[in-house]
Amino acid sequence: MGHGLAELAALHGFDVGLHDIKEEFIERGLERIRWSLGKLDEKGKLKEKVEKILGRIKTTTDLQEVAKDADFIIEAAPEDIDLKLKIFKRLDEFAPTEAVLASNTSGLSITAMGRSTKRPDKVVGMHFFNPPIMMELVEVVKGEDTGEEALGLTQELSRKLGKTPILCRRDVPGFITTRIIFHYMNEAAWIHHEEGMAKEAIDSAMKFKVGFPMGPFELADQVGIDLLVFAQEKQGLPVPPPFRERVQSGKLGRKSGEGFYDYRGEAKPVIRPKDGEEFEPIRVLAPTINEAAKLVEMGIAPSKEIDLAMRLGTAFPKGPLALADEIGIQAIVQALQDSSRHEIADILSKMVEDGKLGKKSGEGFYSYEAEEVKEYKVIIVEKDPESMRATLVLNRPERLNTLTPEMVEEISSALKSLEEDSDVRCLILRGAGEKAFCAGADVTAFTGVDKAHKAWAFTKRTHKVFKQLEDFPKPTVAAIHGYCFGGGLEIAIACDFRISTAESKLGQTETSLGLIPGAGGTQRLARLVGLGKAKEMIFLAERVSGNEAEAIGLVNRVVEEEGFEEAVDELSKRLARGPPIAYRLAKELLNYSSRGLGDAGLDMEALAFSVVTSTEDLFEGLTAILSKKEPEFKGK
Repeated sequence: MGHGLAELAALHGFDVGLHDIKEEFIERGLERIRWSLGKLDEKGKLKEKVEKILGRIKTTTDLQEVAKDADFIIEAAPEDIDLKLKIFKRLDEFAPTEAVLASNTSGLSITAMGRSTKRPDKVVGMHFFNPPIMMELVEVVKGEDTGEEALGLTQELSRKLGKTPILCRRDVPGFITTRIIFHYMNEAAWIHHEEGMAKEAIDSAMKFKVGFPMGPFELADQVGIDLLVFAQEKQGLPVPPPFRERVQSGKLGRKSGEGFYDYRGEAKPVIRPKDGEEFEPIRVLAPTINEAAKLVEMGIAPSKEIDLAMRLGTAFPKGPLALADEIGIQAIVQALQDSSRHEIADILSKMVEDGKLGKKSGEGFYSYEAEEVKEYKVIIVEKDPESMRATLVLNRPERLNTLTPEMVEEISSALKSLEEDSDVRCLILRGAGEKAFCAGADVTAFTGVDKAHKAWAFTKRTHKVFKQLEDFPKPTVAAIHGYCFGGGLEIAIACDFRISTAESKLGQTETSLGLIPGAGGTQRLARLVGLGKAKEMIFLAERVSGNEAEAIGLVNRVVEEEGFEEAVDELSKRLARGPPIAYRLAKELLNYSSRGLGDAGLDMEALAFSVVTSTEDLFEGLTAILSKKEPEFKGK
């Protein structure tokens, strides 16, 4: 983690001091940084030369030397509280009095570290996720003595490093993500031990029935079983025997070549959808959700932030509390009652008593209206009444904003609402996070014996919703930053305008997976770039840069990353100031023309022209020209 954090800070323009106890450790870290930067450079993701970035990193084995001029220090030593206390005591002695001291720990006491110094108000938790270059989440942890100034500075630094900070408001063991995800792995291990349930059955059910990227045993192997045992022993928690047995036999997981699964040579876990047919995922989900509910109860963080942290940090599908609402709170409580290992969170029992049973009752951890979610789960809709613009954000950054049936339904609902909103005259579509606009469809949504039917239904539905977007009666702008592949490109080309960064990658890449475009790509792409180029992009699964996309007419405008937000802002504001009636009619006619309606399209144009000549907006436009002022169109 240490070398990854040094690379991350240097990439974002900070001067970095990298310290370790031996020169050989430092050299190993620098080698890994050079390798990582080289890979980023090969992919065209660096704005500067590798050597210039490396030049910001100074190394030393002298802790006093590295600390004496530091403004902000992040400690990334092994998860040993005694070791960390010694380090913080020395850092306090060497660092400037105003420097903030942060610990990159996944769950040890920030309060204890702070009280080992004379500046407990300036000691904070800053839990990054591995690899820190790629993972978006940072858990910012408030110790009992941490001051607001240090918290604010830490959150600001997290954002400058391109991360999403989630505040853990109390210093509890395991914070948010580690505390919750432990239960995902632990419960599976206990069921495996007590009932002999096959690890493949549990992993399969959690992956293919719920949508986790890894089953609990795969995840334990990835994390390191020895780390799980160590952390639980430190917290005084009972360790499932399968964990302890593997540590005793040296089977620590992927890093040792064997854990619950064999990784030696070319071996890897073989987990099939049919393996989990007999296992009910709620048995693992309920204890995991129960722990998340306890965090809400303790005031650690609100539901929305806990769900976001779990999605970004652990790729938890939807977040545990949103998932609880979907399953039903009563069902979660019933599953917990069936086990003797768990104390049911008071908040869950109270929700059942009050009839707050989740989505079906209209209220759970979130509020719902009949058939319409008040607060979307996988998109964000933001409105700016002053500029008369709305932004629809595809909000699954932990999965590169990939499309799911739920997301498509939320897009449709949002489009309907925004179409009827007279205060919105322009819509911007974008993806959450730094990596992707949208990397396509989430293929994990189509599993099980009826996967072909699910895929067919999803395709038919996306056709309707993307047509709804194409015919949206107000100008639409796709703001493309990062990956824009498959269904992501298909939703972008359903918009009126596309602005891309030069570094973005766009492509209709389905054939590389043995698929074909299924959300309008075979139709709209050819209209934009011509039949020959469309065939080339689809058959060869080409990925083009923003500059290449502009050259072939796939995007309207390409800008360097530093000017991207300004370009999106300028175009969308200009569109929002335009004449709504004229825009709507012109858009309908242009869409008709692209579908080859011939003379019928010309007749429709004549009719629309006659309509627009009688509008107040036309009078306003003419008056503005004569008065040499900016027109103020009212849509009348």
